[in-house]
Amino acid sequence: MQNSAPKIANPQKLERFVSTALQGAGVPLVDADLTASILIDADLRGIDSHGVINLYGSYVKKLLSGKIKSKPEIKMALGSPTTASLDGDNGLGFVVSHRAMNECISMAKKYGTGWATVCNSNHSGAGAFYVLMAVQQDMIGLHWSTGGSTVAGPGGKGRLIGNNVFAMAAPGKNHGPFVLDMAPTMAIANKLHMRQWEGKSMPEGWAIDSEGRPVTDPNLYFAEEGAILPLGSTASHGVHKGFGLLLMTDILTGLLSGDGGSMLRGKGEESQAFCALRIDAFPTGGEFKDLMDAMIGKIHAAQTVEGVGRMRYPGERGNLTYKERSATGIPLRQKVVEDLRKMSAELNLSMDDIWQK
Repeated sequence: MQNSAPKIANPQKLERFVSTALQGAGVPLVDADLTASILIDADLRGIDSHGVINLYGSYVKKLLSGKIKSKPEIKMALGSPTTASLDGDNGLGFVVSHRAMNECISMAKKYGTGWATVCNSNHSGAGAFYVLMAVQQDMIGLHWSTGGSTVAGPGGKGRLIGNNVFAMAAPGKNHGPFVLDMAPTMAIANKLHMRQWEGKSMPEGWAIDSEGRPVTDPNLYFAEEGAILPLGSTASHGVHKGFGLLLMTDILTGLLSGDGGSMLRGKGEESQAFCALRIDAFPTGGEFKDLMDAMIGKIHAAQTVEGVGRMRYPGERGNLTYKERSATGIPLRQKVVEDLRKMSAELNLSMDDIWQK
């Protein structure tokens, strides 16, 4: 159990530290800097499950062992003027995903839309970063990615399908951007780890043990290789909807890329898909930002029950957290700090300079 207060890291110094660590694991400077910026962006937005928490265990260890290639040869094939497929050559998922979304944006600038699938990839962090790349070009961004196969099917027991995520972002005029970045499941493994570290139980309905029985102890979940439940968790609460969304991601990423998805994984650990839509390519696109602001205005004006503040739109909390943490620093849990210290010792790095003064 961890009760000590998080340590506060300076965002810019932490980003340099992350890049240096990745370079120490063999990643070229440009790719290391890119990956570091994506990881820090997640922590700044409050997506702590996808930031530096994963640096050592999910990336550096695998780079050092050769499980992930530090210098992949990414290959791209065009299918049409608006479609492309990329092979990540088992490199860092951040690098090939960033290139894929850039290709989508380039196609959308010319033709109004661009789509790309990625196979032979690895974990690529939070989807928010990639869809916001499109928003910065006044486009709508879409992203799907397969995840670790930790999820049970409706009424099933054991792990069947990946914790497959999707994200969408859209620009506003005076409000926004809208950012939806989610897994259609009741939880993800890193959130269960966080509860484990804090000595907290899980709500019933998040996960089951290896025999399909509800489990609320995260220690038991990990010891027995339990399974996370799709969004809805039970038939009466619409678990088929969450399962359908998981399958949708497998279809768009795994099947369309030729990999097969989280249940087949024919071409590597992960597969992804990306899309950019140029808003002004639509004949009604000129009205989009005004309508986005009007929609958000309705959300903010909606009545809420006693004790609940103003209703927020997806991405609003992350936008506020980004501004706050950019100024005050990124909180790192004790377990994350311990992992970073182990990594620093292995790579002969110092962490002394990363803390907020």
